[in-house]
Amino acid sequence: MASQATPVALPDVHDPGALWILDISGYVFRAYHKLPPLSNSLGEPTHAVLGAATMILKLIREYQPALLAVAADSPGRSARKERFAEYKANRPPAPPDLSAQLSRIQDVVRAYEIPIYQEEGFEADDLIASLVRHARQEGLRVVIVSADKDLLQLVGDDVVMFDTDRSKVYGPEETRQKLGVPPHQVRDLLALMGDTSDNVPGVPKVGQKTAAKLLQQFEDIDGVYSSLDQIPQKALNQTLRQHREQALMSRDLVTLRDELSIDFDRERLRWTGGDTKRVRALFAELEFSRLVRQIEIESPSASHDTSAEAQAGRTETAYQLLTSEQAVADLVSRAFESRAIALVPVYGESKASRSHIIGFGLSVQPFEGCYVPVGHRYIGAPAQLEPSAIASLLRPVFEDPQLVRYTDGFKRDLLVWRDLGLPVGSKGSAGDSFLSKNLDVMLLSYLIDPERHRSQLADVVRTELGEELASHPAHGKKKTPLDALEIAVVGEFAARQADCVFRLGALLSERLASAGLAPLYEEMELPLAEVLAEMEETGIRVDVALLSELSEEVTAELARLEAKCFELAGRSFLVSSPRQLEAVLFDELELPVLKRTKTARSTDHDVLEELAGVHELPKVILDYRALAKLKSTYLDALPAQVAEGTGRIHTRYEQSVARTGRLSSVEPNLQNIPIRSERGRRVREAFIPHDGWIMLAADYSQIELRILAHLSQDEALVEAYRTGLDVHRRTASALFGVDESAVDRHMRNQAKTVNFAVIYGQTQFALARNLGISRNEAKRYIDAFFERYQGVRTLMQRVIEEGREQGCVTTLMGRRRPLPDLRSRNHHLRAAAERIARNTPIQGTAADIMKVAMVRVHRRLRAENLSCRMLLTVHDELVFELPKQEQKQVEYSVRQEMEQAIELSVPLVVELGAGSNWGDAH
Repeated sequence: MASQATPVALPDVHDPGALWILDISGYVFRAYHKLPPLSNSLGEPTHAVLGAATMILKLIREYQPALLAVAADSPGRSARKERFAEYKANRPPAPPDLSAQLSRIQDVVRAYEIPIYQEEGFEADDLIASLVRHARQEGLRVVIVSADKDLLQLVGDDVVMFDTDRSKVYGPEETRQKLGVPPHQVRDLLALMGDTSDNVPGVPKVGQKTAAKLLQQFEDIDGVYSSLDQIPQKALNQTLRQHREQALMSRDLVTLRDELSIDFDRERLRWTGGDTKRVRALFAELEFSRLVRQIEIESPSASHDTSAEAQAGRTETAYQLLTSEQAVADLVSRAFESRAIALVPVYGESKASRSHIIGFGLSVQPFEGCYVPVGHRYIGAPAQLEPSAIASLLRPVFEDPQLVRYTDGFKRDLLVWRDLGLPVGSKGSAGDSFLSKNLDVMLLSYLIDPERHRSQLADVVRTELGEELASHPAHGKKKTPLDALEIAVVGEFAARQADCVFRLGALLSERLASAGLAPLYEEMELPLAEVLAEMEETGIRVDVALLSELSEEVTAELARLEAKCFELAGRSFLVSSPRQLEAVLFDELELPVLKRTKTARSTDHDVLEELAGVHELPKVILDYRALAKLKSTYLDALPAQVAEGTGRIHTRYEQSVARTGRLSSVEPNLQNIPIRSERGRRVREAFIPHDGWIMLAADYSQIELRILAHLSQDEALVEAYRTGLDVHRRTASALFGVDESAVDRHMRNQAKTVNFAVIYGQTQFALARNLGISRNEAKRYIDAFFERYQGVRTLMQRVIEEGREQGCVTTLMGRRRPLPDLRSRNHHLRAAAERIARNTPIQGTAADIMKVAMVRVHRRLRAENLSCRMLLTVHDELVFELPKQEQKQVEYSVRQEMEQAIELSVPLVVELGAGSNWGDAH
């Protein structure tokens, strides 16, 4: 029995006698079709570049080739196309975003200083064949890095093909196992069987097995055709005879041209590691954060520069405790040398409380960090500096207008610095030196890419630096206060946090500037953080007695609704149980099953709304659920969230979560209090002002439709807003085919729903459900809308086209939202991305306008030395409390600043209301 052949092996690492040749075009194509669409914050498509660049980096890291070359296809018409016009004719034209990525990957190759072989009229395969011929002449071993079976005809004892995706190495025996023939017969095998990917015709009905058998018997195509009388299969014999010229032409097409005149200079091929700085800068521009970090880890050089470029090579971390004033003073001196510092207060409670700061994490260089404890209280804890002493030592870094300060959660920490008496702007002011040079890594990350943003520092560190940030030291120790943990334990965590914040700040600030987003950060998001910090500190009063009264009313109403449910079902059941409700609706009442989950028949809101037209019980269940949620979320929960010290509720505003740029309110969420129901409106009555003051609500009127008019420049919309016409009435006229004077309230409400459905990109199915009409009727409404407002149709088409081309959509103020799925081949993903693309410029611009308005109003009220306080922001509305005597001046100032927040081609209109509570003001 013959012994099994030994699997072929790759050359040793850094083998000076081995030439590695990368078929880069093939890898870019494979990455383009294999990886999901990806783009950087500028909208440049990058997923194919990322795939190919990752392969290059992995290859050079693991195999360290001494001799290295890249072969690339020529962008022009190939010689094979000249010989056979149908060659590769079945391939669609390369997508525009692929061509750009082919160029970009060549930039990567050049940065790595790898010679690129490319020749007009010839494909990468021919250049590889020519390189192999020269290498053989010089006695070199060759590794062809590719997955192209055409290149297997080059394999021999001194040449292997390496498919990195499958980690498979092909020598002569592996080629035989794969194709059924040795390498020297691969060309004729491909000629006989043809190649559908390249549109090489071959011989019809001759597949790989048949072709391999013919070549095993007759050696090559010439042997096959000189021995046709020895082929007994009549059909095969006849097919071969009929397609002889086609077979010979196919052989010509698949033959690799190894006679090209190329510059084969061993010194040129010698790879010395490339230009690391250039590679890092390119990867940073493309926003390949993990690859940047990988290069930093592997770079042999170190740098003390604070720029993202210069942080390469520093992998050893230096974390230490600072427990003396001199040590902190020395650190401050080093901060002035590096012109930057990271400041990370450490809070003693899981919920940040500035009254309980136990220490400060600080960093002034990449991969360095320190911890200054000030509030650890366990037995045996060493003496610690007073917070006031730290504040005095840090004061110079807060006063220097040129020193950069990196933070993680500026809004949260701002009040800490104020309490310590540091110059971060007097309460309510804005635009001071501290603000102008403060870089919050959370906000930077959010602005650069809101789609991939995660709100926790550990997530940003993982995404941008490719590292894992250790869990909070109190993780799993809920009964142990953080200040009771050893200083060394907390110190290691805090110092590393500060180090990561420092490195992230340098990296992200460069990317923010290159993306053109710096003005959005400096003029909107950063000053807004100060406004939000004050609003959170101020809080809002609630009438606990009224909430309790409402809760009792709702409890009684829930009991009545529950009894009604029992009556309609014919028995009692647990109304809040989806499983029991499922049995009642579908097994006992035999209502139609509209949707299924993985484990049950759905009883969600949409299902119940549709079933409400069939039976009364689903409608009562919906009423029950709405009231139960109102009771648990607001009536019973809000009193428990009143702070003891202030008697107010202090919601927290999330500034870096919503992908559209909107602010969100949490703990508790005060933005989703229902206003359509009577009881929902009464909940707002429980929000009351300071004793003897009044509340004022300022609400943008139809701001999103006004933005739509501006963006679309639709004549009918623009005219309506410039002349003060009712847009909803105008739309109703188009939907129902009546004169505007004949539009009744029902028609107007239907039209209002349609107007906003267009803004939010709703489908006809969603609109039909919302209006309780048929899908055909909903489609007619949408068609009628676009027929009336042709400019809007044009805008929507343009936004999607530009988004597909650029990889992102933008607001009027430049906020970007990447949408790679606009290029997806998956219809559902693409359709969802198109709906987002249509909505984002409108809703995102509305969010931006509100943020600008908040900053302007805040500054105006302080400049006029008014007592008025901004309390809430709820979508398009701002809520204030103020002394009655300030009402006239506040109304004038608020209206002016809000209406002038941005200049549109149609007027922005603000509606004002005042009263003794939020409900009355609204």
